Amino acid sequence: MMSAKTNRLASSMGRGHHASAQDWRATTPCRFFQRGSCTKGASCPFSHDLLSRSAVASQERGEQLEKARTTNPPVESSGNSKPVCRFFKTGSCIYGEKCLFRHAEEESTAPVGADDAFEDKPKKDDDFTRTIAGAFVQFEAGARVSKIRLPSDFSAVRISGLPLNTSATSVRDMLTEMGLHISVADVHMLQMEGSCGASVRSDDALFSKKLCAIVQPGFIWQGVKIYATPVAAPMPSSHNARRVDCKKVHISWHKAVRNVWLNFGTGDVARKVSDLFSKGVYRILNQKVTAGEATEAKPAFHPWSPSKNSVAWTVMLTEVPATAEKSDVLEAITQERNRPRHIEVGLPSYSVDAEQATTLIRSLLTNIGPLEYFEVTLETNARRVKATARFLDEADARRAAEELDKKELPFHHNARLTVQMVYSAKFKTGTNIYNAVCPRILPQQKIWRSKNIAFKAYNSADPLQRFRLLKIEGESAVDIVAAKAELESILAGVVMRENDTVLWDPSLKANGKLYQAIKTLERECSVVILRDRGKSELRVFGAQQCCEGAQLRLAELIRLESLSTSTRAIELQSHEFFWACHGGFRKIAARLGPDKASFDIISTPKKIVISGPLEDYDVALAIMEGRDQVTEPEEQSKPDDATQECSVCWTEAETPIKTSCGHVYCLECFERSCMMGDMTTAAFVVLCHGNQGNCGSIIGVEDLQEHLSSAALEEVLERSFSSYIKRNPNEFRYCPTPDCRYIYRATSESRIQNCSNCLRPTCSACHASHVGSSRKI
Repeated sequence: MMSAKTNRLASSMGRGHHASAQDWRATTPCRFFQRGSCTKGASCPFSHDLLSRSAVASQERGEQLEKARTTNPPVESSGNSKPVCRFFKTGSCIYGEKCLFRHAEEESTAPVGADDAFEDKPKKDDDFTRTIAGAFVQFEAGARVSKIRLPSDFSAVRISGLPLNTSATSVRDMLTEMGLHISVADVHMLQMEGSCGASVRSDDALFSKKLCAIVQPGFIWQGVKIYATPVAAPMPSSHNARRVDCKKVHISWHKAVRNVWLNFGTGDVARKVSDLFSKGVYRILNQKVTAGEATEAKPAFHPWSPSKNSVAWTVMLTEVPATAEKSDVLEAITQERNRPRHIEVGLPSYSVDAEQATTLIRSLLTNIGPLEYFEVTLETNARRVKATARFLDEADARRAAEELDKKELPFHHNARLTVQMVYSAKFKTGTNIYNAVCPRILPQQKIWRSKNIAFKAYNSADPLQRFRLLKIEGESAVDIVAAKAELESILAGVVMRENDTVLWDPSLKANGKLYQAIKTLERECSVVILRDRGKSELRVFGAQQCCEGAQLRLAELIRLESLSTSTRAIELQSHEFFWACHGGFRKIAARLGPDKASFDIISTPKKIVISGPLEDYDVALAIMEGRDQVTEPEEQSKPDDATQECSVCWTEAETPIKTSCGHVYCLECFERSCMMGDMTTAAFVVLCHGNQGNCGSIIGVEDLQEHLSSAALEEVLERSFSSYIKRNPNEFRYCPTPDCRYIYRATSESRIQNCSNCLRPTCSACHASHVGSSRKI
């Protein structure tokens, strides 16, 4: 009897002790669930309460976000603070109110995206400044050199202690009051703890000394003490079509994810669902997730416990989008028979939303330097958020990649940020040339793709579609430089030769029979052949087999032409040129045929070029010697006429272009006239030759950019620069080292300067090398 009571009491005590332990576990948070790594799901004896997680981390992240928003406001601070969402305009934005961009219908100047706009129009970042011979050269209308600055001309100062919310304009005005003149573009505002700072650059080498002499310790401005410290001057960014651009970075970070536990009654169903998720057949919010193996849940209690767990199998899903709910998981499992009995959803890996995370990431970038644009790529099924940012300064982009890559995320301490430099090169080439060389680009494109180099060809904004705009872009500087050289080689074409002799005939100076035969040859061989009358050479563009066939046929054409015709030029004096403009040339062209006579009003002296036998040349001279003067100039074809005459060669314009002053050129003649410039003036300048050479209007920057290929434009600017250096030996000289081609500033006082390219010491006064000299610098 006693024994039975004792057993019942023991049993009762056992049940009471067990119940209290079960209650304790049920209210105790599961530490594995808080880390997102619990594999037991609903069978876990500890609490999976979503509210049990500490909110301290979330509060700290909120404080970080608020600080970032306060100290790093977005660049677009005026008017509407966010650019218009381009996806909203097309009705395809999926973010709604959480979208980082503004949902508005009105027109706004949105930041240029990585792949959106590649337009054939003057870029805001192309102010016609180029880096040539180690100098920063500013050009103006007519491709004239307006200013040359050397790296040694720059100096910079960092100003600290400025009042909060000080603007770049206020800093500019403050320096103006001190007698130091700079532009707002040379002021870069810095955010500091409790105050503002500014980095100011000037192309006056003594600027930093002058400012630091004025702003002595204790200097007061607007009631606060400010300080000035000399710093290394950042070099200005210059546009160059042949230069690799390095201002862009690619940024990415992990999206917020969560774990999900699926509980099943049978192992077969659990294993089947795990397999379907692993293969991507089941996707949550259209995103593939990672599925663990189906595991059998261990008993929560002792075998002798009366409580039994009816949910026996668990599948753990990881990398599930943080926005996914139970309903999204159920929707992913399309077969009813595979539905789990219970779904447990874990906490997100971080609590800030997409907009907050993007704001924090952007603040990291703006702390380094000002951005031209920042754009998030909307990829709903990607596991990482991807963004593109373009800095105003190349040095800032490089610094961002060095300092921020693999940096701990401010809102997720177990994840890292990825920041990669992006290198790109852009080209502008004729549409006919691009179409011809496509067979050569396609094999290269496959090689570039294997090296993660993107190649894109865009249509230009030109309504006549005369040009194509090309871009290569990648994250490897070495690979981009190599790809750039390969593409330049393809776009340069091949000089046509026979046995190492350049194929050329003097008759190609005019649009005679040989030139017309070459045009026919182009169509038959599916190539493009360009003549360079200045270099007396022909370049062919197309597939290699087509080019080889065209070269053989061209050699035969030139051989036959040389036996029957020749080209002779009649140089014109001023009165003869007047006669030719007033109907004389048209008489010669009417007598001989338009394919045998052409005008050359670019050369000095001006010429009439006769392509044909000696008899044709004699006829032209006879007409000139008669010189039946025409009192009034014959009316020329108007720009709207079906047939437009070139202002240079006075024949029907081939691939016609029209300048802003209204005169028509062959595209080839316009390029040649720009290359030659006007050598009669004190400086190189590109003038219009319209109206019988009397127009004389300076060809504007817009015309040069619109009508010249990128290679031709750079060559024109380099010729203008070379002409300027030769005409101004008292200002600049070339380094005496052979093939160096860098310049230095000439001075009246003797000063030894080391060339920044070859490091050769040269006296800036006598221009001789004084190695080992005791002269003072």
